[in-house]
Amino acid sequence: MKLLIFGGTGRTGRALVEQALEQGHVVTVFARDPSKLGMAHENLRVMKGDIADYDSVETAIKEQDAVLSALGIKPHVGLVVILVVICQVIARALALSGIFNLLLRIAVPLLILLIFARKKTTLSNGTNSIVKAMEKLGVKRFICESSLGVGGSKGRLGLLYTYVLIPLFLRGLFADKEVQERIIGDSALDWVIVRPAALSNGPRIGAYRHGDDIGHWLFTRKISRSDVADFMLKQLTENRYLHMTPGVSY
Repeated sequence: MKLLIFGGTGRTGRALVEQALEQGHVVTVFARDPSKLGMAHENLRVMKGDIADYDSVETAIKEQDAVLSALGIKPHVGLVVILVVICQVIARALALSGIFNLLLRIAVPLLILLIFARKKTTLSNGTNSIVKAMEKLGVKRFICESSLGVGGSKGRLGLLYTYVLIPLFLRGLFADKEVQERIIGDSALDWVIVRPAALSNGPRIGAYRHGDDIGHWLFTRKISRSDVADFMLKQLTENRYLHMTPGVSY
């Protein structure tokens, strides 16, 4: 099968590429910076392009049998925490008081959080181009990685994500995923939206849970990126979850 993979230079995307090649597929990776893939294979082609450029997306999709997306935006949670801590340290070191103390201890950290949590449209805009091109060219099968915590799975990433990480650091990203899923759901494609639990870099085990009742309101379930890739590739030929949004976790 001829497969086009978006987000192939990311960690889940690389697992998709490696496993697809192992299974004998002919793989094209769409990447803004092809050098990041760092992989060579006789059945692998890397096409340079920008997901924001519709024409390059359409060119990549031509003559493909199916499309997989592992597009993502790396959240800068660590950077936000560091900046907030720096504000507290500076305020303490300078022995600030009054309005200046409040500004550095509270107002500036809040501004930092708002900046990093602002709504993004990278995933939804890129996915809109993919869907539009697939419908135009008659390429039907689309497998897209999303996340638990989106749509009907809200609250199933555990308390830490639901009440801390998503509201403070990932609100913009998850809002973009909501739009992304709606675009796919409204399309005429044969789609499957895969919602993994919290991702890890563990090995491919091949044994995991999938379906509607995945995740937990209290605990954060996990799954390796390699097993997410395994599940996504299976959706190329299976119809059990066609036009559905299965979760996947250990």
